Amino acid sequence: MRAAYNGIQYCVEALGEGTVQVQKIKKAAEQAQQIVKDVKSTWSILSGLLSLFKPKPPPEPKPLALSGPAADPSKPKPKDEYIRHVPTEDDIVQQFVKHVGDFYQQHRDLSEYHERRYAEVYAMDRPDPRDILELSVIKNELDGAYMKLSGMMRGAHVPAQLGPLWDNFNEIYDHVKEQQLIRKERDRIRRNNEAWRREQAHHFRIDRLMVVVGMVFALALMWGVMLSLSLLVKTLAGLEPL
Repeated sequence: MRAAYNGIQYCVEALGEGTVQVQKIKKAAEQAQQIVKDVKSTWSILSGLLSLFKPKPPPEPKPLALSGPAADPSKPKPKDEYIRHVPTEDDIVQQFVKHVGDFYQQHRDLSEYHERRYAEVYAMDRPDPRDILELSVIKNELDGAYMKLSGMMRGAHVPAQLGPLWDNFNEIYDHVKEQQLIRKERDRIRRNNEAWRREQAHHFRIDRLMVVVGMVFALALMWGVMLSLSLLVKTLAGLEPL
């Protein structure tokens, strides 16, 4: 997230402090330097042609050989660096959009990882203190990065090109998060209701099975009683009277 934050900060500073104008000045200086080089090149050609008609001066004594970095001709001389491409305001706004998207994507990925790790650590019988410290570091990174970004994008220093864009983004993003929470709550209620219905159906099947078993047991008991009475009647009927 730090790379995305640094990119957002660059866009804010570039549009808010005139960095683009400074780059344009550097570009103009580069063009002016190129014109001077062309003039010098033309003058050197003319000087070379004129030198053909002048008498050659006596040779000058050669300087003593130097040692160290100054005597090494293989090392290139330092050159002034100039910006070849000057980003426009639209280019910087597009970079801002990309960096904000990267920031929130990485923030969401890290938040999901924090939730998974929190569930894993919470389920441990004896959690490792280092795991708890890792959760604390991630939580601090999540909260600190978002607070820094929110603080940077509020105030009079925010460029006019980015302020409304940031406000609209936050308004839509908050609405989306609210709808996501509502949908998650709906899904949670639906899952609970489905689990309750499954549990009730399971209990209903068990109760029905118990009723069937009870009826079978009662029928068997009645059949046993009737069989015992029948045997008793037959036994009594077979006895001779006194």
